[in-house]
Amino acid sequence: MMPIGKLVRLVTSNSLRNRGQFLLSAFGIVVGISAFVFFLGLSIGVRNVVLGEIFPLEQVEVIAPRASLLGVDMTKRLTDDIVEEIRARPDVNTAIPRMALAFPAVGKGWFDGNELKFELIGDGVDPSFIDDPKIREGFKDWEAAEKDTQRPACGPAPKFKCEGLYYCEKLDMTCHHRVPVIVSRHLLEIYNSQFAKSRGMPVIGQMEEFIVSRGGLSKMRLYIGLGHTMVAAANKNLQSKPRQVEGVILGISNRAIPIGITMPIQYVRSWNREFLGDEAASEYSSIIVSLKNKDDVGPFGAFLMNELDLRLEDSQGERFAWVILIVTSLFILISLVIVIISAINIAHNFFMQVSERRKEIGVLRAIGATQADVRGIILGEAALLGMVAGAFGVAFALGAGFLVDVLSAKYLPTFPFKPESYFDFQWWIVLGGLVFSVLFCVVGGYLPARKAAQMQPARALAER
Repeated sequence: MMPIGKLVRLVTSNSLRNRGQFLLSAFGIVVGISAFVFFLGLSIGVRNVVLGEIFPLEQVEVIAPRASLLGVDMTKRLTDDIVEEIRARPDVNTAIPRMALAFPAVGKGWFDGNELKFELIGDGVDPSFIDDPKIREGFKDWEAAEKDTQRPACGPAPKFKCEGLYYCEKLDMTCHHRVPVIVSRHLLEIYNSQFAKSRGMPVIGQMEEFIVSRGGLSKMRLYIGLGHTMVAAANKNLQSKPRQVEGVILGISNRAIPIGITMPIQYVRSWNREFLGDEAASEYSSIIVSLKNKDDVGPFGAFLMNELDLRLEDSQGERFAWVILIVTSLFILISLVIVIISAINIAHNFFMQVSERRKEIGVLRAIGATQADVRGIILGEAALLGMVAGAFGVAFALGAGFLVDVLSAKYLPTFPFKPESYFDFQWWIVLGGLVFSVLFCVVGGYLPARKAAQMQPARALAER
């Protein structure tokens, strides 16, 4: 048996000597592996954005389908009993209710000298639902937390100022902590890509840096007109007079409602009770359910429909997941076809090399090389070809991905959820490209190696 070191040196010298055929055989492998790594990295990158930020699959939303009879709303109410029944299921990890503002409200603020006023869409969630510890620290029911403390009186008229993150509540003329508010990246992306550009307003980048540049949280005022509306007669059935509170924007969170603002649910429940009564304060708009396994979505959906007469909100993420999977599979299939054709070409080239090197092989056999040695030399050359071709293919894919990101950042306009990179080249993608390259090259060289190993020394040396 030939020593490993000598085998490696022989394989390397043979490959360098036949570098023309070596490069010709490697071309198809480089193209195939480059396409394989490029499209797989692209699909993972796109999947991270689409399914990680736009349509997350790690949770589902339970809603009550709308129903009416003779003009009477018969929609099933989502109550605490429903929440507890869902939580009791073994396939459910958490169930967090959301409560929407059930009455009209108006949002108002000033941003870089521009007044913003809009019909407010908002809801509330339990503070435990917030996953960012920095935001969760301030995202709580400050009314309950400061209930037993002595509230300072508002400043003198006409401004009635309060210090720091406090505002003057006109009901008791004392300083109350501003209502903590979070917004979603969906809303931020829509503002950056559409609203800011059309009105000549600044684009918001990293929220923490933006807040600091504007003077800190104390400057991030949001005026919330409870019971106010820009639609005539929309608030005629309210049980309380319209009033104004102030909010403070804590930051961006994927736990916020996509379009609108999200507050601690205690505020929304209190306001719904104040303006509409106890029934509105006990009814949830949806329930966010985190399942222990994504494969449980089907059985859980059937349980909701059959047992509770509820349903899951349509999951665009699941549809996009299938589209991404099909497109990725198609591109990977094309890449593998290229590699397979290249492997066939490698087999053809190695068959030609074996015929041209039959005397060399005969000499090796005559001086004591075994069939396993000859087979190892040919397969070693194929493996070396695969390693070099795979490395070049991976390098080309990484370079192409970097070039796409650079061109996108330079020439493509800002659009919602535009990523810094469209690619996610995981380590296993790079390693898989190298392994596939070596594997297919070795498979392509197997039959030529077998033919060379079975060649008779005397006959090989006698041929001209």
